Amino acid sequence: MTQDHASYWRNMKAQAISGEFKIEDDLGQAIADVVTQYIEALEVQKSNASGLARLNGWGELPSAIAIQQKLEGKATADESAAKRLEAHIAIARDQRDTFLAAIGKLQAVDQQTAGDLGATGAGI
Repeated sequence: MTQDHASYWRNMKAQAISGEFKIEDDLGQAIADVVTQYIEALEVQKSNASGLARLNGWGELPSAIAIQQKLEGKATADESAAKRLEAHIAIARDQRDTFLAAIGKLQAVDQQTAGDLGATGAGI
């Protein structure tokens, strides 16, 4: 289902970039602002989920260790909460970009994203 949503929003973004999809400036900006807040909230949740990668205090019993490992995996493994949140963040970014493109402001977002990526890379 997430893939279907991702494809849908990538298609809508392409339509907005090509000029097939347009909306009023104020409406597009308002929607983009709300989606930006949503992205920020999802990023906080992803950070919280990633923080659960290493749990402690479960004791030494084999069953406790098994439960601990299972819960750690749910937080950060291949089909984990963190990975699912990342997929939702990507879709939300496409949504934001779609509405900004529909009002002709996508270039400013691309420059902001490039700056954010540069800052993130510098911190690594």
